[in-house]
Amino acid sequence: MTSTKPTEPTPPLWGLVLAGGRSTRMGVDKSTLAYHGKPQFEYLYDLLSSYCDDVFLSVNAEQAAHLADSRFQLLVDAAPVEGPLAGILTAFQSGPENPVAWLAVVCDLPLLSETSLRKLALNRQPDTLATAFWDSDHQFPDPSVCIWEPAAYPAMLQALADGKPYPRLILMQHDCTLLDIDDVNELTNVNTPELAAKIQQNLNVPPTP
Repeated sequence: MTSTKPTEPTPPLWGLVLAGGRSTRMGVDKSTLAYHGKPQFEYLYDLLSSYCDDVFLSVNAEQAAHLADSRFQLLVDAAPVEGPLAGILTAFQSGPENPVAWLAVVCDLPLLSETSLRKLALNRQPDTLATAFWDSDHQFPDPSVCIWEPAAYPAMLQALADGKPYPRLILMQHDCTLLDIDDVNELTNVNTPELAAKIQQNLNVPPTP
């Protein structure tokens, strides 16, 4: 009799909006800019809620104080590293006992659509380290919106120990699923007041005061 190995269950997919950056180039908290009638962090939080079993907002301590009584589930950055990896590591460290995957999205993607999130979720490959899109030049993986499987956590810890805590590099060094995004403009990171005003104008929304 031929025995077959039981199929491992697919880890649940949780959402994470990475909003804890310092926004030094923008001059104001870029997660609070409104492109869709609400703060960007709230817009992304609601988008992720359609595809994730649970959603959290990754914030720094100052943001957490302002949002303490809000409807959002908060994770305060606690990892010993700066940048997006801090929020993702904190999420893995704060997650449930049973492993989950994290669909992490940086807060400065005002053009990101529900269509792209759906494509990422439907084409998720849990047996690889992560599922992400190619960047706008189709040369490297873009970590701006990415599903990180539980196997990514030890890889992140190793990257931190090696002094190379860069999400893009982690994706490049491991087996990942990479997809083509339908509109590369959705991967535009908006980090300056000038670009934010241009995007708001194109979307026909009032500029941020």
